[in-house]
Amino acid sequence: MAKVDEISDDERYMRRCLELASRAEGQTSPNPLVGCVVLDKNGLQVGQGYHARAGESHAEVYALDMAGEAAKGGTLYCSLEPCCHHGRTPPCSDRVIKSGVSRVVIGLGDPNPKVDGGGIKALRDAGIEVECGLLEKECRFQNRAFLKAITKSMPWVSLKMAVTLDGRIADREGHSQWITGEGARDHVMLLRSQSDAIMIGAATALADNASLTVRLAPADVIPPECSQNPDFERIPPAKVLLDPTLSLPPDARLFDPLPQECRTIIFCLDDQQWLDRAPSAYPSHVEVMPVARAEAEGGSLELAACLRELHKRRINRVICEGGGRLAGQLLAGGLVDELYWFVAPKILGDSQARPSVAGEAHRRLADIANYRVVAHTVFGPDILIHALVNEP
Repeated sequence: MAKVDEISDDERYMRRCLELASRAEGQTSPNPLVGCVVLDKNGLQVGQGYHARAGESHAEVYALDMAGEAAKGGTLYCSLEPCCHHGRTPPCSDRVIKSGVSRVVIGLGDPNPKVDGGGIKALRDAGIEVECGLLEKECRFQNRAFLKAITKSMPWVSLKMAVTLDGRIADREGHSQWITGEGARDHVMLLRSQSDAIMIGAATALADNASLTVRLAPADVIPPECSQNPDFERIPPAKVLLDPTLSLPPDARLFDPLPQECRTIIFCLDDQQWLDRAPSAYPSHVEVMPVARAEAEGGSLELAACLRELHKRRINRVICEGGGRLAGQLLAGGLVDELYWFVAPKILGDSQARPSVAGEAHRRLADIANYRVVAHTVFGPDILIHALVNEP
């Protein structure tokens, strides 16, 4: 009798594909995360790779380059359907066919209209045995940001909060450092590194003088043994500031110059009085983007419009670290896809302390939905609840 925890070789190698793909989280947008493993005809692994960045070789190319002639008659595992169109790189389906593999196992079909089953068809037409759908749920989850970007032209939005047991994110004076401990704060750095952009509101930026940087060593993100290129430098996530009236001063830490690849985007109201001051007020690396005023929120920005603009800028995944008012607006607008909720074993016990979600809607318990908890993790005294609001 097989053991309960025994898995097939196919599943084992697909999980390796997922592991490889995860090394590039936060680096591939607007492209997906993809990992690939190649076995020879005797079932021995002879190649592996992952897509590291848009414009660079795809996972299949890295894996087949490593495998060389040993790929002939073997099996290729890939977490996403090989592409079949010319973009910045040639079609991966052509390369897979030329490699001589006899079998391909795919985790998830690519919904990109330029692919959408075309890669699978090309492989089958070439006489290659193709299986698709292995660990599809896990593959969808890993590429949840890409899938939303392709199907809805909007980035995937993660809302991160650090709260006390009574749901407060700061005391009544606005002091929030530090609710959680060092372990939880280190994990937030990892979450930032896995995102394309970090979004914050003007009030939080002013209160914390936030820099929105990723304070992690490269080895903390990509282990040396998994790096395909020793000279590979990670692109830092873009900084996104929601500042309707351009209230954050130009000398704030958020505007400090960083590597050229790091973008800083400010969304403000499209009133002429703010646009007149923008060109000379901020450093040259800062982009000021005017958007419409939200009809129901007075002087607030139309948040959905901000997110659509981020999608146009090839940003697939956003982590929001704003305050309770911004969290309330995002949730009320149905714009949050997942939660990273850090809970510290502390109680402020002050009704005037800042709430984690400051919404205006009148709701009853019967009106609200349960979110699906993906994981709960302990960091010293703190607990992280990771929950999905929307399924990928």
